Amino acid sequence: MLRSLLALLLFCLALPTLARTDDSLARVKARGVLKIATDATYPPFEYIENSKVVGFDAELAAELGRELGVSAEMVSMEWSGVFAAVETGKCDLVMSGVTITAERKKGNGFTRPYFLSGQVLARKKGAAFAKPADLLAEGRTAAVQAETTGQFAMEKAGVPKERLHRFDTLQDGLMDVKNGKSDVVVGDEPALEETIRKGYPELEVAPGGPFVEENLGIVAKKDALTLLAALNLALEHVVVDGRYARLYEKWMHKPLALARVAKLEAVKGDGTPIPAELLTKATKVVASSEAPTSGTAFTIRPELLVQSLPLLLKGALLTLELTLITLVLGVPLGLGIALVRLGKVAPLRTLAIAYVEAVRGTPLLMQIYVIYFVFPAIGISLNPFVAGVMALSLNAAAYSSEIFRAGIESIDTGQREAARALGMTGGQAMRYVILPQTFQRVLPPLTNEAVALLKDSSLVSVVALTELMRVGKELATTAGAPTTIYLAVAVIYLAMTLPLTAIVRRLETKK
Repeated sequence: MLRSLLALLLFCLALPTLARTDDSLARVKARGVLKIATDATYPPFEYIENSKVVGFDAELAAELGRELGVSAEMVSMEWSGVFAAVETGKCDLVMSGVTITAERKKGNGFTRPYFLSGQVLARKKGAAFAKPADLLAEGRTAAVQAETTGQFAMEKAGVPKERLHRFDTLQDGLMDVKNGKSDVVVGDEPALEETIRKGYPELEVAPGGPFVEENLGIVAKKDALTLLAALNLALEHVVVDGRYARLYEKWMHKPLALARVAKLEAVKGDGTPIPAELLTKATKVVASSEAPTSGTAFTIRPELLVQSLPLLLKGALLTLELTLITLVLGVPLGLGIALVRLGKVAPLRTLAIAYVEAVRGTPLLMQIYVIYFVFPAIGISLNPFVAGVMALSLNAAAYSSEIFRAGIESIDTGQREAARALGMTGGQAMRYVILPQTFQRVLPPLTNEAVALLKDSSLVSVVALTELMRVGKELATTAGAPTTIYLAVAVIYLAMTLPLTAIVRRLETKK
């Protein structure tokens, strides 16, 4: 009897889940837009050109959108945020050269494979490294993009973790090899070939092809079954009618081979293989006439600087906007927290201490994640700009409160006593005697906080805000010239921080 009641209770608890219908496709069609998260620093799959995401994935996404009767919108953000964007419903899909792995399939839904790729090594021309085993000797190092299948493949091959230099982008890994700090860089074959072709003539892809073959897939929520099914059918149509082959040749600079299509495990919706004659038709393409570009990533290119400056300045404007709004909100809030912490109301003082310790004890990046990606779970959904400003402001408030607290406590207690002797209340003494002196004393550390805040604003790129550093990464990837772009970014940051420092120095010396 008890077992029957328990089974009935479990069934009742599960009933809402069982009865729930999957409306993922219907929601996309009702909206009219398929929102796709991507890290647009990975040519030829996706990169920024003229403020737009372009590349193989971008054009394939547009074709899939046409099949579904909607437009496709690529949302560029840091790689570390793309899966969270889908998990929290900010985007419908991830399309960013994502390798299908057993681990990723546990928490995500994948379409059928849409691209056969593989991990290869790139090295200096003339070097002998051709496979991971060549790096097992003591002292050999490899550059990898952090938390990608390139890193996992090298670890599986036996290369010790301490000899893997992990970077945010593939470009950084290529620079590490060029500078002689790593022996090879590991990455997807098309991405390495394209990036080297565009700006790294000193490097080459090691012969022999991929040492690990991988299928790339489009990511959706695991329960988005109707959307995944529609995408699978759309992918089949794009492959069979030749559109896929044309995109492949355009972006990979070589014709699509029949064997590659077959390895994509192309199947119809009912699970039966696509007929061979249709696959053959899908690979008939016109030879590409596009010539490879030349140049090096390690020379200053004035013409590129002139072309890129408007975009960099636009990113700098957003950085300044974020910084100024954060200072306006965060500094007064920090002063208030400091006054509460120095006050006599014990519960409020305890809350202020807990807040400061919690914020200072956790990374700013995690705080941005929580506000943008976790808050929607409790019904608070903020747009990227508001989420970024909130995270930066709350973080700045905690640090500036400690600056104010230290400044207030540095004022001699005799001045408080003198103010009280003149008949001032505690509040009046703080307002007219203590705080004016405090402000002058805390200007230098507050300046340091403002400069640090300006630089920390680069972290908001994880929620798809294209501030200065993010624009720089995208332009460096697109042009294959990181030296030119990153030096320009450094100069712009310096131009923004130096005036701020000069203004505060004047305020300090003003009588």
